[in-house]
Amino acid sequence: MVLQFILKTFAGINLLIGLLLRKRKSLADKNIRTILVKRTDRIGDAIVTLPLLLELSKHFKVTVLTSQYNDELLSKFLPTKIFTDKPLDFLSGITDIARNCFSFLGKPDNTDFKYDLFLDLNGLRELGVLLQVKRAGLCRYYASFNLGLWNTLLDFADLKYPVLFSREHLLDSCRRLVKGALGVALEVTDYVELADKAVKPEGFSADKFILVNIAGITIRRGPALELYARILNELPFEGKIVVIDELAQPHMGEFKKHIKKNNCIFIERDLSVWELAFLALSSVLYIGSDSGISNLLQIPTNAVLFYANGIPWVWRPYSKEPYVRKEAEGITIEETVTSRHLHKKIIYSDKWCRPCFDIGCSSQSCVSALTSAQEIIIREIAEMLS
Repeated sequence: MVLQFILKTFAGINLLIGLLLRKRKSLADKNIRTILVKRTDRIGDAIVTLPLLLELSKHFKVTVLTSQYNDELLSKFLPTKIFTDKPLDFLSGITDIARNCFSFLGKPDNTDFKYDLFLDLNGLRELGVLLQVKRAGLCRYYASFNLGLWNTLLDFADLKYPVLFSREHLLDSCRRLVKGALGVALEVTDYVELADKAVKPEGFSADKFILVNIAGITIRRGPALELYARILNELPFEGKIVVIDELAQPHMGEFKKHIKKNNCIFIERDLSVWELAFLALSSVLYIGSDSGISNLLQIPTNAVLFYANGIPWVWRPYSKEPYVRKEAEGITIEETVTSRHLHKKIIYSDKWCRPCFDIGCSSQSCVSALTSAQEIIIREIAEMLS
């Protein structure tokens, strides 16, 4: 709790400093043609903003700055430039910011600009990547969300921050950044076509099935194994239930001990992103927790997603229609229908202490609240299948 308070206080002060160092002049008159977009971060962030990247590419020549970690996914959709190995975890990100406290000083190593604009969709996260690009002189202009002290590095700064203090979806924050920086109002979709990229897992065979992802327990992003097991045991569904886990299936052995039904198919080998996409495309419903892979797998099917330590309104499935909210037994349920007539339902405990920055807390009250409301959760999921 203390660490959360300190970090939020620092972030708030930094944002206020950014208001004094504002850079609000549009770059629309700068003849921007080529854009390097920073997406070296987690797969979830990349997936959530993919509709915006695809729409942006209709107006400009876009190259996405990626990592080895997420390039396999993004390179299927857009030209990419691999720049780092993998995204930073939360604590490494804090260290990165501290290490670069005075890096707003200095000049680029060269001015042989390869791109007209560097569009940073991360904000302060992975500040070091922005600084490396700046020092290398890859781009002529720079636009990002409010970086506080580091607004001095930018030619345009959106004065809000897209996650920590936001009450809007990340896609809408990014649309606002693009509109302010380039004067272009992007209309993004709530669906990305995955069928042409999906790959059927070898040996997989099932007709009508639900896809359940039990990952996310380690970083407290969803229910305990026991709740997932009770859902599967009591859910009135006549088809198969396909169960997947994190890489190397760390929870699968223990999870199987709690399953009483014989209609479950346990995937006990690592699948590629596109094999997982095939399973999601073929399923009648996806059930999972707030995670990068859930952001992908919820796209082509109906979905129920649990949010324990995240900020649901920022990361929930994007929809052109509003979410309808209701509360029961200490949890909140929000539901919408997308333009593809897919039903999306998110379930979470609206705790004041969010977010916990992937480092968790001793009480885990947000996860406990989900367990306490297990009967209504089972009814909500059953309703999705009716």
